[in-house]
Amino acid sequence: MENRAKPLLIGATAADPKRAIFIWNAIRKYFNEAGLPVEYALYSTYDTLCDHLLRGIVDIAWNAPMAHAQSLIAGGGACRTLAMRDTDEGNHTLLVTMTESGIDSIDELRGRRIAMGVPISSELWLLPVRQLAEAGLDVERDCELIDLTPTTYSNQQAWVDDQTIFEAIVDGSADAGAIFEPWLAPLLKQHGMAESDVTTLWQTRPYSHCAFTSAPGLSSGDGSRFVELLLAMDPDDPEIAEMMRMEHLTKWVRASDDGWHDLIQAIDIAGLAGETF
Repeated sequence: MENRAKPLLIGATAADPKRAIFIWNAIRKYFNEAGLPVEYALYSTYDTLCDHLLRGIVDIAWNAPMAHAQSLIAGGGACRTLAMRDTDEGNHTLLVTMTESGIDSIDELRGRRIAMGVPISSELWLLPVRQLAEAGLDVERDCELIDLTPTTYSNQQAWVDDQTIFEAIVDGSADAGAIFEPWLAPLLKQHGMAESDVTTLWQTRPYSHCAFTSAPGLSSGDGSRFVELLLAMDPDDPEIAEMMRMEHLTKWVRASDDGWHDLIQAIDIAGLAGETF
């Protein structure tokens, strides 16, 4: 197959610029050598990246879950879910407590202190808050939400992260808190704790996390070729293996919009559609 005349432009954010440059140089080299020319552009925020995606300046965006879901909403069916990491599939948010607290169910959290993320966090607020409400617990009405100091990252975005929430649970500032499931084991290790030291009281339905999002004007042919080559990456290639290690995956997998259904619904209910990416 002949090379595409004009390179595909892939957009991503650069919260960690050194890692991002290595990752995207490796991806660009792989695609160019495979016969599909690509270039990449690094953005400081998802708001600008997704604005450029929706306007067709960027052909494909590597998006966090909120940015991906908002792009699907704003695109009105014109943006497509292309692919994701194997580690983006079937995730949960957990509501955990210290086992020694004696709390055994979410019903026992009424009147208790709970630690959550910021209101625009997909995995640490929107998904768990909405699904806890379905289960009969309104965290804003039934619990005491504790104040946590957000961490400001290099791109000036401020988030209450899993580590901050976990430390509040460990030091007793919170009786329970929301943790993104993949982070629980590393946090336990970091604190020298055993699995049995914490109890999972509840978890969300499985959901997908980050994804490659297509621009409205990306042809199905270019989208399919991009995905096919992405899935064909050889993890035994040292440069690809290092990129995958840095990007926290062992392989790329196909994806559909289904994994973001609950998040899209939560965004709509919260009145956040189009407000932030």
